[in-house]
Amino acid sequence: MTHQAEATANLIARDPRADGGQRQISIAADAIAIDRRVAGVRMRLALPIRAFRGVSLAMVENAHGCFYRVTLDHRDPDLTVTLAEARSENEIAPEWKAWAQFFQLPRLTLGLDQKITVLDRSLGELALGAVQPRKRGWPLKQRRSKISAFRKAGPNGRVMAVFREREIVCYE
Repeated sequence: MTHQAEATANLIARDPRADGGQRQISIAADAIAIDRRVAGVRMRLALPIRAFRGVSLAMVENAHGCFYRVTLDHRDPDLTVTLAEARSENEIAPEWKAWAQFFQLPRLTLGLDQKITVLDRSLGELALGAVQPRKRGWPLKQRRSKISAFRKAGPNGRVMAVFREREIVCYE
């Protein structure tokens, strides 16, 4: 975490690969720090918030029934951080929105098929839209240059023939 970031929350989460089966997570507005010990070696992972995809809401089913889980979603499932869990949809919705606003990340929903759907097309104050095609690039490489486009192509079969003298070619 940066020197500006003050930890606003500290969580203890389950981590099956860590010694003692748990890790400590420090949450700040601009970074997440994960502290754990693996095989006696202490490690700390400091991740900027921009490394996360968004704040996701998922419905989880287990032997005790269904519940809702709000997570800070990362491409690597080991780095995903659980922020809140609740049995009621009415309890978890304000948490989900508050965490998304706190981190200035989009809200995501995670279906039972593990498909992610983006609800907010914004990143902080910036509204996200569809990606615009590039103006330069591969399709234009096949075209003629701008000057050549204005010139008329010469008639086919009209070839200059040089007889009984050397052809002089100058490129200067």
